[in-house]
Amino acid sequence: MTKTNHFQGEVYDHFTDNHIYMALATARFFDNPGTQDRLRAMGGTAAFHYEVAHWGNEELPVYGQPYANLQALSADAKESIDTLNLALQLLTQKLQRLQTSAGASGRVMIKYEPIGGIIGPERQGLQKGRATAGIGLIAVLASVIVLSVTRDRSGGGPGRDPAPRPTAAPGPVRRARPPRVGASTTL
Repeated sequence: MTKTNHFQGEVYDHFTDNHIYMALATARFFDNPGTQDRLRAMGGTAAFHYEVAHWGNEELPVYGQPYANLQALSADAKESIDTLNLALQLLTQKLQRLQTSAGASGRVMIKYEPIGGIIGPERQGLQKGRATAGIGLIAVLASVIVLSVTRDRSGGGPGRDPAPRPTAAPGPVRRARPPRVGASTTL
């Protein structure tokens, strides 16, 4: 997010090279063991990771937009949040120092803006619906199979006199013709 001199507001729709360079410089700052020691000295105890997002590959990364992923991971949620907040403090301080040392004024300064966050496992919306539909489908199929296997095929039930079934009259016995020599049949 950048404040501009042209109008009272902030610009979100484009990123300059300065934004991208700032994101990369900040990544180098957080990769530094001194910064990690400083974060630990401030009280950050969770595992911590900062990475600038890109759409290239490892050999040729392409940083079109200065998005970064900032993570603090721990089995204790409070420990993760505390470490993340301390890392964001360090990020704010570093961004201000880098820009003021380069002569930037307070009006035109790059600062970070969180665009999303996940704390703990997040439920997937479609999973419950899919599971319910799957269980329903399995129940219907099981019912059809049980009915087809266990139904009474004789036509009568207990205590009922089954209706006589018509029988077919025996027909004339047909003899098969002997095969002709040299003949072939294709079916």
